[in-house]
Amino acid sequence: MGTVSIAKTTNGIKPALIQALNLIGGLNRFVAANDRIMLKPNLNGTEGLTDISLFESLIQLLSDLGAKNVIIAESTFGNADMTDMCFLKSGYAELAKKYTIPLINLNRSQYIEKEVARPLVLKKIRIAKEVFEVDKIINVPIMKVHYATGVTLSLKNMKGLLVGEEKRRFHEVGLDKAIVDLNTTVEPALNIVDSIHCMERMGPRGGDRVDLDMILAGEDAAEVDYVGSQIMSYSLEEVKHLKYYIEQHDVDVNEIMIAGESLEKVKRQFKKVQMDTLIPGNVHIHEKDACSACMNALLLSLRFLDKPSRDNVNVYLGSKVDIENVNAEGYKVAFGNCCVYGMGFNAHVKGCPPYPFDLKRVLEEHE
Repeated sequence: MGTVSIAKTTNGIKPALIQALNLIGGLNRFVAANDRIMLKPNLNGTEGLTDISLFESLIQLLSDLGAKNVIIAESTFGNADMTDMCFLKSGYAELAKKYTIPLINLNRSQYIEKEVARPLVLKKIRIAKEVFEVDKIINVPIMKVHYATGVTLSLKNMKGLLVGEEKRRFHEVGLDKAIVDLNTTVEPALNIVDSIHCMERMGPRGGDRVDLDMILAGEDAAEVDYVGSQIMSYSLEEVKHLKYYIEQHDVDVNEIMIAGESLEKVKRQFKKVQMDTLIPGNVHIHEKDACSACMNALLLSLRFLDKPSRDNVNVYLGSKVDIENVNAEGYKVAFGNCCVYGMGFNAHVKGCPPYPFDLKRVLEEHE
């Protein structure tokens, strides 16, 4: 078993990153100067992003190591244009320009179809070709709760390496097991978890910020995620993809070494996603294989409803909604581009995913 480090950012983010890496053997243990290196942040909208100061500190440390062939790569929710917007608004486009590092929009990538060894649900996965053009991946997620997977840490962050409709397919076949298949197929050399400004109560977007002011680091993504989930006070039963991965790969969590801060000292009871508190009583959700981007946009949209606008509202989303599903009593709203208009809906909230205020607007317009 390996070591997972926990370093506080009391004396600054870069010193904490150096400490976290030194506690597990130093950056040069995981990458060499002549390696082709991909840096994988978590960029998902304009909130709950990998801290840009942490990311810049990592770039500087790689430069000090002599690494010359470094890229930043990500595919966010939505399409390639949405990813471009995230790059711009998050400051990552400017950061990449500052250090002359290619910033790769994986939503525009070609894919390579890779076979999965010992698959749980997917025999083959379509992964961006750039993943196979580098020697090492450094995975830099942010610590957040997630409405669909309990938490999002290292294992879940690798989903940003998928191309096109592959993200949607993960939801159709079973997200948790598909995440395991992906991480069985592609393994980062190093995982650095931004636990500086985390997110609770809702995620991957729309939650409350919680400041832990620390950094986690480790070689093995499952070991890092186990420590991270323990910090967040989540059990393995609440993080199914981590549970499945640990079982399939025979990870002995009792053998994980923790260096730096003690687990008990930094542990916090994160507010977990409570779906029943997010959905007004008069709103009924009918979902058929919706992706996480659309589902999260819907949950955010519901937060902006000032009051119940109708006695009974039925919201339909997902690519497999058909006319037989649209039979509930009350006002019927199609949510997202995948939910095809023309099946007896009263209104259609368009977008991939829709803008969070659009549901409120549509319901008010049809009063």
